[in-house]
Amino acid sequence: MEKELEELLKAELLRYANKHIPYARKTLKELLSEDFPHIICRDGSRHYFHRKELEYLASLLPREAWQLIRLPILIVLSPELGEGAAVINGNLECYIVCKILGLKYEGQSRMIIYRPQIAELRRKLRTATQYALSLKSLLEKSEELEARF
Repeated sequence: MEKELEELLKAELLRYANKHIPYARKTLKELLSEDFPHIICRDGSRHYFHRKELEYLASLLPREAWQLIRLPILIVLSPELGEGAAVINGNLECYIVCKILGLKYEGQSRMIIYRPQIAELRRKLRTATQYALSLKSLLEKSEELEARF
């Protein structure tokens, strides 16, 4: 019973930490067609996109990719990678990030970026990116400590 309650509390902690991320992301094509481009977040609030950012993203991608890329791009802060490191997931997401940061894209679907790169990315895509927290490592460390005692 105690273990089940603990698992429930861990899941709730993760859900609370990420309540600002969207229920569902929208494609660039969908967002460009909206008068007021937005998504609904898990906490029920609306997150609005600046049209200039959407147009900038459209200029980086071929038109066929507009219906494939889903926004916002999630910058997953992951403590297990060390302080100031984050993960970008998805081929198109990695392609965009490489293009914006002046890095060579090598077909990766996952990449790690660091604090200065995160700052540059957020400076250029303030509304088209969102932070998400990965507490997986913290939860696993908690379980390891419990096992020792």
